[in-house]
Amino acid sequence: MKNTTASANLISLLLMLLLASQVVATDMYLPALPQIANDLSSSIGQVQWTLTAYIISFGFMQLVAGTISDRYGRRRTLLWGLAIYTLAGILGAAATSLPFLLLSRVVQGAATAAAVISARAIIRDQYSGAAGLGIMARSMTGMSVIGVLAPVFGGLVTEYVGWHITMAMIAVFGVLTWCTVFFYFTENHAVKEQDISVTAMHFMTHQKFLFSSLLAGFSYSGAIAFLMLSPFVFIGEFGMSRVAYGVLPALCSLAFLAGTLVCRKTLTVWQVPHVVKLGASLSLIGGVSEFLLWHFGYHTVLAMVIPQCIYMLGHGFHQPCGQGGAVAPFPDCAGRAAAWSGFLITATAFVVGQLISHSAVKASETLVLTMLSLAILLVTLSWFAIPRAYSERTLKFV
Repeated sequence: MKNTTASANLISLLLMLLLASQVVATDMYLPALPQIANDLSSSIGQVQWTLTAYIISFGFMQLVAGTISDRYGRRRTLLWGLAIYTLAGILGAAATSLPFLLLSRVVQGAATAAAVISARAIIRDQYSGAAGLGIMARSMTGMSVIGVLAPVFGGLVTEYVGWHITMAMIAVFGVLTWCTVFFYFTENHAVKEQDISVTAMHFMTHQKFLFSSLLAGFSYSGAIAFLMLSPFVFIGEFGMSRVAYGVLPALCSLAFLAGTLVCRKTLTVWQVPHVVKLGASLSLIGGVSEFLLWHFGYHTVLAMVIPQCIYMLGHGFHQPCGQGGAVAPFPDCAGRAAAWSGFLITATAFVVGQLISHSAVKASETLVLTMLSLAILLVTLSWFAIPRAYSERTLKFV
């Protein structure tokens, strides 16, 4: 029993580190952007492309990473991916021009895809059903803790020793994760002869895959919308200082962490569709209350942040259930399933982001309307589509 518990804890630690590779690569260096712009004689808009290029590379490379992970195994894919992730961090730390830094970020985005996709595939390799979703929630709890700490740590490092060291710390995280895989993970799961009959259309026409991916995608879009618009709302419209504003994303991350903890507990006693409905109820309360408070003239920081935190509680339900549920029906090609699901999630958030960026109304109204719309979509999926997808008789579209 002790060995089993130790093994489960080790897998959870490994998965936490792998999933956190994305938030470390993005959130840790965000406080350094103004300093990078100044040192490299670039505008903030130009430097923000280091994040955009990373996300685009991560999004498309997921499709390749899934096939590689299935073909050559999780361990080999992780060791190579994390080695490249670390190298990209070193190159970023050594960058003396914006094009060189952009190149390092593109490479790091591709390497992160190998880590994240393999992590989701490992969960399906070793767990099924609600157990897999519980492990996903547990891993995301740890990931969210790192997500809270990363920008704080990155800000301190940037302030006292400079942005080059901040980028180097991303490489240090890569080394730590690589060593964890090398010394403690032996599962390979290579499939020499892959079933080529399982195509993208096969995934997209599978109800559990599609609706679970959309659930995670719409929920993730709400988090992205807040990150994109909140600086313009709270700093630009409400006049908050940058230091005070920095607390708000941390509060949302803590709410997400709490949501993953409650999700883990409820999965042990409730069926997945009921857990998803609970998460959607929180999403709806957050979205509707934010809209009503704004509509009736309560234009304050708390009137927007508290509903957003309630939404993020629901986000803590949707991500493990959505990401885990999408991969669950495909034990023999979990890597490719995770890849296509991740691509669909990223694409959904990208579309929402583009709609937001072209909004004709001010940032606060755009945020309120976006959160309400996404909350309604999440409730529709959770109360009608997800229960149908989990019905044994209706796994595929007819």
